[in-house]
Amino acid sequence: MPNSQIEMVVMADDPGRWKVCGDFERPPDGRVDVYVVVRQGDVVARGHEVVSSRAWQFEVVPEGGELVAGSGQTAIASAVAIARQEDPSGLEAFTWAQRIPVLERRTDANPPVEFGAAVAADGQGTLAAGRSISSSLTVREPSGPEAGDGQLAWRHALEVH
Repeated sequence: MPNSQIEMVVMADDPGRWKVCGDFERPPDGRVDVYVVVRQGDVVARGHEVVSSRAWQFEVVPEGGELVAGSGQTAIASAVAIARQEDPSGLEAFTWAQRIPVLERRTDANPPVEFGAAVAADGQGTLAAGRSISSSLTVREPSGPEAGDGQLAWRHALEVH
């Protein structure tokens, strides 16, 4: 499945409505379910859409207040994309989290964030019937000595049950 990133959250044309915008690294082969959660302070916005093109955008609905847009305003976004694998018997899930700008409007001057080279950890195995695999990625605003401009703290856990 093509990797993706979220570019930004922007105000929609209707007051109080928001859109999340993203881009796949390459066009998906078929339809991909994309689920996004955006958090800015106590406000959480959620959305889901089935997409089949490289560039995507859809509405997210804020709960607990309104998002604050403007220069220097950011949020933490996390997403999961679920697609059919080329093998007709499988599904593939891809998750990611990142800091994104919260803007009043989208313009062509708002390019996607360029990520540096990826550091990959790869593994595979078999999963016996009656077992499950869970993966947890926690991303939060850091505090204490790890705090800094533009920093996020993260923790990852993978468990086979």
